[in-house]
Amino acid sequence: MNASPLIKGKSLPLLINQPSGLNLEGTIEWLEDHRPLLDDLTHTAGVVLLRKLPIKTPGDFEVICKAIRPQLRKYTGGDSPRNSLTEFVYTSTEYASGLEVPLHNELSYAGWSPDRVFFGCLRPAAMGGETQVADGRAIYRRLDPTIRKNFEDKGITYLQYLRDQSVSGTGKSWQETFETNSRKEVESYLETSKMDFEWTALGLKTRAFHQAILKHSVTGERCWHNQADQWHRLIPSVKDSVGEEFTKSQSTPYVVTFGNHVVFGDESEINPNDLLKISAVSRSCEVLFPWQKGDVMIIDNVLAMHGRKPFTGLRQNVVAMA
Repeated sequence: MNASPLIKGKSLPLLINQPSGLNLEGTIEWLEDHRPLLDDLTHTAGVVLLRKLPIKTPGDFEVICKAIRPQLRKYTGGDSPRNSLTEFVYTSTEYASGLEVPLHNELSYAGWSPDRVFFGCLRPAAMGGETQVADGRAIYRRLDPTIRKNFEDKGITYLQYLRDQSVSGTGKSWQETFETNSRKEVESYLETSKMDFEWTALGLKTRAFHQAILKHSVTGERCWHNQADQWHRLIPSVKDSVGEEFTKSQSTPYVVTFGNHVVFGDESEINPNDLLKISAVSRSCEVLFPWQKGDVMIIDNVLAMHGRKPFTGLRQNVVAMA
């Protein structure tokens, strides 16, 4: 298994071409045999790109992912609009094709966050649609030390309001977010995740504290790991889920409206200008490349961030998590 940088001068992603002539069964065996090496390479680069794999369907993609990480997980608690394709495979996102999804760590706001995120390309877009990636270690190093210290010392708290499916509005309902109609199942998830919550006449409010910077469990490196710049009520975001009748301009956090907000862990407000500076640093670290049919990308969700560029034409990218 030979790995080399996909782009000269960039540390990620590492490119691996599978041996020619392998069918799906042979590819699965090849991946299983090289599972420890794939882990090592992912821990080094943060992102590994497998090219020319024989994936034609979401089911093919699922078995490929299981060959790398057998214990896949469902997208429970996630706020991105997705369609379920198999038990563990989803569309990458259903945000409108003209929108950019900024760099983020998957589910960094939720009750759990995957170690691995897998993306597969069944059909690349006619133009655009790249899944940009960035090294969280580099972002951490490049941030203004004063801004970084605030996040490192205080952590952050995500404030979320999810509508009930009976309430009209954009954004996912709590039933869609947790893939259940059972309040008891949702409460069990939230309690296990140590998230505060409150049921209201309109839906569900949640409050989740997380560290903004994580130390990688294998490499020991410090990584920027959050999406605070996409949750602040004063900063427009693709994640916005509010209509004209609901506003983010309230001065008090945790209001009974739809939409997201983020504060420091001590409940103090985060300066929006600092978040804009963080976004700029993240963008300066991003790397992008055109998808090819048969690509599978492995992302260490602590070491690296990902997003999605706008696109035209049909695009069929799928995602799984472990």
